[in-house]
Amino acid sequence: MEVAIHGKRNLWLDSHKESYEMTSPKLCIRLFPMPGNEWVGNTIVKCNTSGYEATLTFKPKPFMGLRGDLGHLTGQIWDRARNQLLYELNGQWNKYVVNEFP
Repeated sequence: MEVAIHGKRNLWLDSHKESYEMTSPKLCIRLFPMPGNEWVGNTIVKCNTSGYEATLTFKPKPFMGLRGDLGHLTGQIWDRARNQLLYELNGQWNKYVVNEFP
């Protein structure tokens, strides 16, 4: 079962004086073959102060949840003011994420 979470969230980082706006990916709830849940789909995180924007894709665990890694994530970080790609991301949000320069 997939649950869509509508709306946007706001996060204020006082130490940086920055406000972030983010959407949510879908929540996937599995009952078979093993109960569990995970985030799947796309989300966008924007910083209106800096003009940076991250587009992230949460990938579902493959093969009916029996094999593969949980928490796989890919994405890109952009400077929207200059329309410039800064980083590409790949990894697991619950373990590590590798960033690469384009």
